[in-house]
Amino acid sequence: MVSIFFVVSGFVLTHRFIQKMHRHEYETLFSGLTSLTFRRAIRLFLPALVSCLLVYVCASLHLMKIPKMVDKEKFRHGWPAFVSYLDDESNPWTWKLHMKGWYNPPLWSISVEYRGSMVVFLTVLALARCRATVRLAVEWAIILHAFGHERWDVALFVAGMAIAELDVLVNLSPSGKAFMGQKCIKVMLCVIMLAGVWLSGFPRANGLKSFGYAFSKNVYPFTGYRRRFWISVAAILIVGPMPHLPSVQAFFGTRVIRYLGKISFALYLVHGLGNRTIGNRLLQLTRTTFGDEGYWVCALTFIISSLLYAPIVIWWSDMYWRAVDTPSTHFTKWFEGKCASRVTS
Repeated sequence: MVSIFFVVSGFVLTHRFIQKMHRHEYETLFSGLTSLTFRRAIRLFLPALVSCLLVYVCASLHLMKIPKMVDKEKFRHGWPAFVSYLDDESNPWTWKLHMKGWYNPPLWSISVEYRGSMVVFLTVLALARCRATVRLAVEWAIILHAFGHERWDVALFVAGMAIAELDVLVNLSPSGKAFMGQKCIKVMLCVIMLAGVWLSGFPRANGLKSFGYAFSKNVYPFTGYRRRFWISVAAILIVGPMPHLPSVQAFFGTRVIRYLGKISFALYLVHGLGNRTIGNRLLQLTRTTFGDEGYWVCALTFIISSLLYAPIVIWWSDMYWRAVDTPSTHFTKWFEGKCASRVTS
């Protein structure tokens, strides 16, 4: 999920700027780029901060179980521990992907998202006046170099930019549109996407012993980086064909999916708290009711508790989206306007 999100982020953050590059609209490109760069940190970290505060309050009210050990170290809930967690969660200066802390662990990717955004913004700035072929060559060089140095996160952001570049090139050329519209090309793109979906299931444990994934034993990489690398490749294979498959896009354009897209960031921010409170209690309730012995019994309890939990966490996400996420977007724009210099004649 995170890998796909990083590719999509690279695509969305750069697509309009690439369009401006092809139209040679450099003034509006640089203006838009400075605005987006200024707002990015506030847009990401402000809603995340509020979600962390909610977790801290719930922990202080004993609405969730507080562990005695976190990351093999003694843990004591309190303001110092919370401030230390916030420092780690909002730290884009380290290249480490593991974030210590207990309050809202899923938010490890916020600082990675911010850093990846800055990388593609810098790439846009550096390559804005280059030819499209040069940009693509540099982008793929960065992708390969980043993968080679185990910076899968950077590779995915730049891959999203490269996919956006190809999409713009196809739409600018009638021959390109005709080529991508051929049935054989559509079939090939569908096969690539399905291969990505399959590859994205690379098991967390015993991957080399699982059916279909043993091939990775004899190809790069040969370390624990193996699973992350192949899942990242899978994300590129899934997202890459998407701009050229209108039938697949139609599914994601339905009202329900578009609504889930609107609340997705809020869902990401609150699901950790929901899992620890309502989610765990529902799971315990279903286990008490149906038992917890045997594969199918465990599967049944998980499915039932998930069905009960899903509408609750979606409702929470909707409220968070309306109360925090949307207002933070408006605040970011307002704050930018207050900080912007005034042009004098």
